[in-house]
Amino acid sequence: MMRDIAKGAAWMVLFRLVDRSIGLVSTSILARLLLPADFGLVAMAMSIIALIELATAFSFELALIQKAEPVREDFDSAWTLNILIAAGGAALTAALAYPAATFYGDPRLSAVMFAIGTAWLVSGFENVGTVNFRRHMDFASEFRLMATKRMITFVVTMAAALLFRSYWALVIGMATGRVAGVALSYLMQPFRPRLSLASARELFSFSGWLLINNMAVVVASRVPHFSVGRFFGAQSLGAYTVGSEISQIAHTELIAPINRALFPGYSRLVNDPPAFRRTCIEATAVILLIVLPVSVGVAVVAEQIVRVLLGPQWGDAAPIIQILAFAGAATAVSSNNVQVYLALGRPHLFTLVLVTRLVLLAAAMLILSTSYGIAGLAFAELIASVGSLAVGLPLLFKGLQLRAREYLESLWRPLVASCLMGLVIFFMNRSVGPVGSFGGALFELMYSVPVGLVSYVFLLWLLWRVSGRPKGVETLLGARALEMLQKLRRRPPVSGV
Repeated sequence: MMRDIAKGAAWMVLFRLVDRSIGLVSTSILARLLLPADFGLVAMAMSIIALIELATAFSFELALIQKAEPVREDFDSAWTLNILIAAGGAALTAALAYPAATFYGDPRLSAVMFAIGTAWLVSGFENVGTVNFRRHMDFASEFRLMATKRMITFVVTMAAALLFRSYWALVIGMATGRVAGVALSYLMQPFRPRLSLASARELFSFSGWLLINNMAVVVASRVPHFSVGRFFGAQSLGAYTVGSEISQIAHTELIAPINRALFPGYSRLVNDPPAFRRTCIEATAVILLIVLPVSVGVAVVAEQIVRVLLGPQWGDAAPIIQILAFAGAATAVSSNNVQVYLALGRPHLFTLVLVTRLVLLAAAMLILSTSYGIAGLAFAELIASVGSLAVGLPLLFKGLQLRAREYLESLWRPLVASCLMGLVIFFMNRSVGPVGSFGGALFELMYSVPVGLVSYVFLLWLLWRVSGRPKGVETLLGARALEMLQKLRRRPPVSGV
């Protein structure tokens, strides 16, 4: 199972890279074809539509993945409910179009919201059968579906931008993406849903908790930003927002795609507790193996990152990056635990963890913000992340009947190796001197990355040897590396032409 999860995670990480690359190219081109006001107008519409989507995010597909043997009525009910919710969201978007245009003082906004609302209605008819890609761990098909949809959206948006040179290019691109998703879902999946509400009550019993959790996640993530903007001004908010995005890069770009593959894998192991426990430990070890060195490395070279990527005027973002990098690591581990709660059919456990996080966040913000400013708010996020992880782990141990010692035995080595790696980079940079010019900061980044990678791998290997070569994630990765090396050796040489 771990091999299937690893393949799925690789496909999802690949899609993330493709999506980000297309997004970067798209933004670069559109910024030269359109005006900032065009982006601002669409952003106004999406700020309202995003709230409506959040309020209707029941995620019925996750309920289908969690069920061991979903029947046709489950799929039909999920599809019917998606149509009804999309219709309700589209109707609410249309109803708010004119009030929103009046509020923002821009009459163009109503037409934009009508167009996006109509596309939202169409997207509700997307074939729910595509959830079988994830249920059957067929992430190659999942990748083809999402990547094709992304490419179609990109091409149409670029063509519309060249043709119209207005905000309608962005609207057309978004609408095309939704419509293309519907068409592709029927072309790539033979299942044909029918209207039914036979399993609606059962689906709501699971997905209702997901809606509450989604809303709580948004509140927890946005409250610090709202507070910075309200009490410290736009400049501090800019530093905090950018610093937060950089510090969370390991979680958003690597761990989130991995979690997409973990949930269906866990769901298939619910009836095999020993395999479930073993896979959970191995998956957590892999997550720590990735996120900890990246988080520690980002924290250690935060000043250099800011100097190179943002410029000296963004100096306030460096301490934010350093603090939130560790909060991101704690959140990454918690996100793996969430997949376990959902696979076990206990989404209310996630709600309990989120409530803990919100309470800790609010209390820490009140205590620390007045004395430490925006750094205090970052520390509040760190405290909330670590505190919610501390509450979530006992729930994980109880749900899987897992011993804490068994869980921690495979996790301490990445933690120690990452900390030691951070010390290596810190003292090396300290011997060079303080961060100065752009060139000096770039030079420090250029040698810090390979030194950090080599030292981390060596320290991890050394700790594994000292520990008596226990079976764990290091053994799995070592076996996989040897397998790939043997395949390369057996590959016949390419004959000359």
